[in-house]
Amino acid sequence: MTIDLPRASLFAAVLIVLAGYLFVFRPLEVTLADRYARLDAARTTLEQSLALARRIPALVNERTSLEAQLAHVHVRDRRAATIERFLGAVAGIARRHDVAIESVAAGVGQTQPALAQPAHAALFDELALDVSLRGRYGDVIRAVRELNAGDVATSITLASLGVADRRAGVRPQLNAAFHVRLLREADESTTHDARPR
Repeated sequence: MTIDLPRASLFAAVLIVLAGYLFVFRPLEVTLADRYARLDAARTTLEQSLALARRIPALVNERTSLEAQLAHVHVRDRRAATIERFLGAVAGIARRHDVAIESVAAGVGQTQPALAQPAHAALFDELALDVSLRGRYGDVIRAVRELNAGDVATSITLASLGVADRRAGVRPQLNAAFHVRLLREADESTTHDARPR
């Protein structure tokens, strides 16, 4: 049997190329694909970090604004100070809007935790009050709007609305009862009882 040297050389060259592809080029190709995948992941992470870094000044401004708003509504006051501030606001607003304060009473469930999270302590205490006002419809509405926008964090909901007893020489008036919840920041010493501190 004779060996055809050109064919054998060609066959050997094909085997060398195939072996080179299988043992050299293919592993390098897989390594390069892994490196490209890691580079893409790093680029995505870097882009997200840069996007977050661009938002930092806006977040700092928003935090400053929120802190100023919290300072404006005095959520860090003690219970007694919160109630006193609210009652003073009610009296001043009633005078300005010609509205009579019929009653102010502790609401059902004097203090309850608000915005409670299952695994954490409550962020805010709620101090519940019921407030009744008497006056002309527009005056009562303006008084409640001003009260809701005042310097005590409040949640005001209408409980009842009715026509007041007609008095001689006085335009028709209405009685409006509201459920008011005063919000204050909870602290470790909060016991959720009705005693002012």
